[in-house]
Amino acid sequence: MWLPTAWQIKNFSATTAAVFSIYFFTYFLVWAVTTPLQHSLIPEITAYASLLFLPHGIRVLATSLVGAMAIPGMNLAELLGNYWFWGIDSVVPLVAVSIASGTVTWLVFEGLRNVRINGYYINVTSEPPPFHVFLLAGILASTANAFLVTAIMEGGMTVGHVTPILAAYVTGDTTGLLAIMIATKHVMPFVGQGADWQPISRVAHSPHFFCSDQGRVAATNE
Repeated sequence: MWLPTAWQIKNFSATTAAVFSIYFFTYFLVWAVTTPLQHSLIPEITAYASLLFLPHGIRVLATSLVGAMAIPGMNLAELLGNYWFWGIDSVVPLVAVSIASGTVTWLVFEGLRNVRINGYYINVTSEPPPFHVFLLAGILASTANAFLVTAIMEGGMTVGHVTPILAAYVTGDTTGLLAIMIATKHVMPFVGQGADWQPISRVAHSPHFFCSDQGRVAATNE
């Protein structure tokens, strides 16, 4: 029976805490800054989606850097953020939306990897994936998440009502991704110089943490 070592538990916990903290902080920024401003201009859209949704940028960046290890921190941040900031207090929709939003980006990255488009930057001493790969992964993840969340929360709406909501989701996620990418474009190439990231990278490659070691290494080296 395989059991994680103390070192693996420590690094997994540190990664989860870091992802949760950053993700939840961007949730707070959306709630405290962008949502009030948006509500004063276009209140009809604000009830459903933010047009500058910074957490989506963190979803894409965290998934690229640590793979599936980002999922627990994002799921927890989604759970608390959806409850405190968006007012989803019904247990089943709250849990369903949080799991969907916290997991779908990794599923998209894995799908892209399976068609030989690598968006992972787990081997942080190598060249990062091209910007258009991040953008593609972000748009695909946003679209999938928008459909899932809308189906869970607004399943009875007609196509005419759903379409602008989906468009708002994808627009807000894409602008949030671009904002995060602009903010980090000078940081990512130097992340590999920090020794603390190397254990996280090795843990993320472990087959015990959701992903295939052989497949991930092959994709990284392509």
